[in-house]
Amino acid sequence: GADADGLALLTDVEAVFTKPPTEPGAERIKVFHANSSIEIGEKSTMGRGGMSSKIAAARVAALGGVQTVIASGYDLENIRNVFQGMDVGTLFLAAPRPNKRQRWLTFATTSQGTVRITAEAKNRLLDPEAANRSLLASDLLGVDGSFPERAVVDVHDESGAPFARGMMQMSSQQSSEALAAGPGSV
Repeated sequence: GADADGLALLTDVEAVFTKPPTEPGAERIKVFHANSSIEIGEKSTMGRGGMSSKIAAARVAALGGVQTVIASGYDLENIRNVFQGMDVGTLFLAAPRPNKRQRWLTFATTSQGTVRITAEAKNRLLDPEAANRSLLASDLLGVDGSFPERAVVDVHDESGAPFARGMMQMSSQQSSEALAAGPGSV
């Protein structure tokens, strides 16, 4: 299938702001990052979802590998300006384009549980050069939820922060037993 190279989400404000643009001290966010600090105001009378819905849609598109901009739809030149790369609206940088399996795991599945893994395992999973990017029983630090073999689970680091989603070959019961038995048990 075809993939988009860019997406412009047009709205009734110029961009995403640090707080509602009518409030004093509101600043345009030129490039949105996951840690961007924003205050969401009331929904406009024209739309349905408000800025939070636009931000959520832009983040999904960017995670899918598509450069995305939220900009004003009142200025008809904005479409041209966005696709010419001009400093208009708020840019959501595209992540590396995921393959079909990664897209399926990210956007079309529901997690049935959570596994918490070691820092070494996280580094191995995130290293594109690693020969083996699978989890071993010795990588597990914790298992939450009840799930069967081949279930989709969220993967958390040692601190409990989610960073990936994957498919477990073992059920939650088998994973918990392997964790209780200690390293080298499986």
